[in-house]
Amino acid sequence: MWCVRNFFVSFIPRHVSNRILLNIYHALAFFKVPRRIREKNYTVNCERLNSEKWDMWNDSSAYIENQNEWKNIRFGMGLHHNMSYSGCEVIASFNAWKALKGSGTQEQMAKLIHDYETHGAALWGEFGTSPYAIEKYFKKNGFSVAAAYGDDYTAVDAIDNTYKVMIATVYNDRNDITKQIHTVCITVDLKKGYILHNAYIVNKSGAYVENVPYGTLADAIGHISRYEPKLIYLIGIDYLFGD
Repeated sequence: MWCVRNFFVSFIPRHVSNRILLNIYHALAFFKVPRRIREKNYTVNCERLNSEKWDMWNDSSAYIENQNEWKNIRFGMGLHHNMSYSGCEVIASFNAWKALKGSGTQEQMAKLIHDYETHGAALWGEFGTSPYAIEKYFKKNGFSVAAAYGDDYTAVDAIDNTYKVMIATVYNDRNDITKQIHTVCITVDLKKGYILHNAYIVNKSGAYVENVPYGTLADAIGHISRYEPKLIYLIGIDYLFGD
């Protein structure tokens, strides 16, 4: 019985190609969150985000690390319509924007949620956001963007060698789809190394913090979860033409 279960939970991460998986994600984004829900979510989120006294609103060097504390912020519709459950792609996008622009407000986050609910929310947000939508969002907003499937090692290395801000989508466990998929922003500090944001790391005081720097991209990706992560898609983002 255990072998049967192991076969089924491992089938997608082991045998379904990254391209097919992302195409499915993209197809699920066809089911857009209804406009009235998007507008209601935007109004509620503006109010609730303004009431949260998190550091990233006022500190240009602080990123969103605490997705688990975002249950009160709406995303999409359905059974799990909150950022804590399925907002990791939105948070990764916000963190990437902040890494490049140095600022990010409550209103910008509410607008970003609304944008992805309009273009990208998979199955009304229940399955998060299509990584293709992230790529499209940054291109639309004037950034230089490169993307690679996790098994295209040459393209992944090219992004690694070129970009200092990346967004990685991974299986939390390469052998178990029930451990779900997670998306994080990775920033590169030339002195420190690769830093993971929103990887659910808690310090001794119980606060969520950025993951400690790693020497290589592969090492950083290997620490996105406590299981055995597997890269699905990597996006590199920079100013267009280096501006």
